[in-house]
Amino acid sequence: MRKAWLVALLLGSVVAGCGVRPSAVITGAPAPTGPANAVVLYFLSGGQAVRVLRPLAGELPPVSPVDLLAAGPDESERERHYTTEVPPGTAVLDQKPAPNGITVTLSVGVTGLSARAVDQIVCTARDSLGGGAQITLRGEGSVRGPLSCPLPG
Repeated sequence: MRKAWLVALLLGSVVAGCGVRPSAVITGAPAPTGPANAVVLYFLSGGQAVRVLRPLAGELPPVSPVDLLAAGPDESERERHYTTEVPPGTAVLDQKPAPNGITVTLSVGVTGLSARAVDQIVCTARDSLGGGAQITLRGEGSVRGPLSCPLPG
């Protein structure tokens, strides 16, 4: 009888020790929302750069998100009072990895850009390049950076 009790005790402790331990509810991040084919642009609202998800029809266009930013808000975005300080015609000529992040060469001089335009470009470039890389802007012989987006991505 004593041997059977010891076997039962041993079996009980082995079985109890190999299960999943109870825990509190573990929550995850919210499910992604928005269109499956979209681009993130940073427009201005009330003078501050804000993240805007722009749906794209069909495939991603051959232009960069910074080019879309320079084209300005579309009709829907204008209705929501989004604006831009990125000069019309600003285009990305090149993007290259650099030791401190990414160098983005623009079609305009970067020293003449307003602080808000720089924030818009840096944040938009950061999101399109996938992460927290620092961005150095070059254009017409001038350089700004390396810069970080002041807003969460």
